[in-house]
Amino acid sequence: MAENQEGKKTKSTRKKVVAIILTVLLVVVLILGVAAIVHIKTAQDPSIFGYGIYTVISGSMEPTLNVGDVILVKKVSDPASLNKEDIITFRGRGKLEGKVVTHRIVSEGVEANGFITTCGDANYGINDDPIVFEDVIGKMVRKLSFLQFLHSLFKSKVGFAVIIFIPLLVLLIFQVVNFVRACKMDKDGNVKGEEPAETEEEEKRKLIEEYLKRQKRIKDAENKKKK
Repeated sequence: MAENQEGKKTKSTRKKVVAIILTVLLVVVLILGVAAIVHIKTAQDPSIFGYGIYTVISGSMEPTLNVGDVILVKKVSDPASLNKEDIITFRGRGKLEGKVVTHRIVSEGVEANGFITTCGDANYGINDDPIVFEDVIGKMVRKLSFLQFLHSLFKSKVGFAVIIFIPLLVLLIFQVVNFVRACKMDKDGNVKGEEPAETEEEEKRKLIEEYLKRQKRIKDAENKKKK
């Protein structure tokens, strides 16, 4: 009996822990998802703590960067930190006006005249219209291969549902189940239709009764042997 009750308590504790962890994870995913959407929709150059994530949408940087690659870009505040061969993300000028571009610097960083010359690896020798440091969004840190699938998933309607609505639906169902269960509980905290949980005093009483029965059986067995 004691082992049975202990098992029930352990199982109940595990359920509570799992429920708490699941709720926290779902809430965190929901908050991050909503925050990411709001931030991306409202910010011109979305970034968090000076870092931004961008997706390559053209083949102008092949084979270094391919279409669909996700890159991590770090904001730069010092023009002297830009050097030749660095890959930067910037707001284009001239024929690239109005576009966010990721190309390689082919000039010696920021030149004396204040301009920066860039070029796509796939179009080497055909330079872009010069930009200035204020046009630079940041310097590429690295490709984020592990985010490519998640990023493409997030951009699709199905992915959006998976990331946002499904966790929200699971959280809603979980809360509804808890609410229904709470409505079925009586004043002692027992669910109607289920066997009420035994109190500590009842458990002790049953343990004592079982102990006394065992002692009686042992004594009866000894008496039979003597006869």
